[in-house]
Amino acid sequence: MRFRVENLGPLREAEVDLGKDLIVLTGPNNTGKTYLAWTVYGLHRLGKDKGPALLEDPAFEAFVRSDRQELDLAAARPDWDAILGRIARACASSLPRVFASAPEPFEKADVSLSGQKELGARPREQAILDLRARLSQLYDPADGPHVLQMVRRTVFVWLLWEWLFPRCILFPAERIAVNMFAKELALNRTELVSELLEIDAGTDPADVLRRRAGRYAWPIRDSLQVANDLPNIARNTTPFADLADDLERAVLGGRVTVSDLGELVFAHDKAGDRPLPVHLTASVVKSLASLVFYFRHMAKPGDFLIIDEPELNLHPDNQRKITRVLAKAVNRGFKIMMSTHSDYVLRELNHLVMLSDPKEAVSQVIGELGYDRASILPPEKLGVYLFKDETAQLVPVSVDGFEVETIEHEIAALNADAQAIYAARFG
Repeated sequence: MRFRVENLGPLREAEVDLGKDLIVLTGPNNTGKTYLAWTVYGLHRLGKDKGPALLEDPAFEAFVRSDRQELDLAAARPDWDAILGRIARACASSLPRVFASAPEPFEKADVSLSGQKELGARPREQAILDLRARLSQLYDPADGPHVLQMVRRTVFVWLLWEWLFPRCILFPAERIAVNMFAKELALNRTELVSELLEIDAGTDPADVLRRRAGRYAWPIRDSLQVANDLPNIARNTTPFADLADDLERAVLGGRVTVSDLGELVFAHDKAGDRPLPVHLTASVVKSLASLVFYFRHMAKPGDFLIIDEPELNLHPDNQRKITRVLAKAVNRGFKIMMSTHSDYVLRELNHLVMLSDPKEAVSQVIGELGYDRASILPPEKLGVYLFKDETAQLVPVSVDGFEVETIEHEIAALNADAQAIYAARFG
């Protein structure tokens, strides 16, 4: 599915292919990468509130009112043009809430979706919605046929939205602050509720809310909700906990857990059984603790991760290591969109793509250089976009890798300056 925006922040226009397994957004600062990534997040999150209205279609309504348990979307032939058009318009109108902004900056913003042919051409086994499992969890026959219709509609909307837009989790650049201040912010909200309960009859509650309540963008608000529910979420262990182990072993050198107080803590391998609160740990731990927690306790097959600057606070060697772990996650079925300024991340991605060459000599060097074959990326899995000149340019990716013009230019300029300085000193 192709996602296109116009007049979004600094972007005059930009289009990305959401069908790629790894989407890389790169380019100079203030060129719109975060604007686009957060809008994609807002698109995926729309189903929470507006799913039923956005997915209306005669073919779907007939199914919901029937007693069938399976729907073949290819055979049903819904009007994808109308459905995607409604979803795109709803995404554009929700931008002020996505960014916790006044409406004015987004008055001219436009969103469009295309990919109707791809949706209709999915293999049959990928186009079957089966309600049985979810219905058995939510419906008791004793509740009667009226409740069954309501539950069927709810379950159908969930499944169809997940089919169109997988569950999306965003790790914002503000993730360090979220981990450190979530409890304090939750306390402020509790105090606000107490104040509302105690106000005089003549006081307007809206005035209290405007004065005391903070407005958070959707990615920040959702991250705070997770941070305030860590003990409950931590009861679950996912089949992808080994990816958390990889991050801890290769990058952090210790283990991230949840304390009895419901906070993330970190125990360094060399410190024994003495975990520290995250706010007392190194910046690399603050940056990656939420990602470790996600893989160990939240991850589900097919999730779509959006990561602002995975290299945040990481030494170059660790930037290469996290790139390999994220590539392994892509090969395990996750979709990832990342924004990055790191030449180390981009070069490591190039290595992983070039190592997909089937030549025997390349296969041999994989082991010699210590690469894990599970991290090797076929070029067709990548979509790389260079943000510059108010747009996003598609960067060609092949088995020879890819080249990001702006970063290569700066490296060349840096080397030229070094040569000039050396010549001036020792020439």
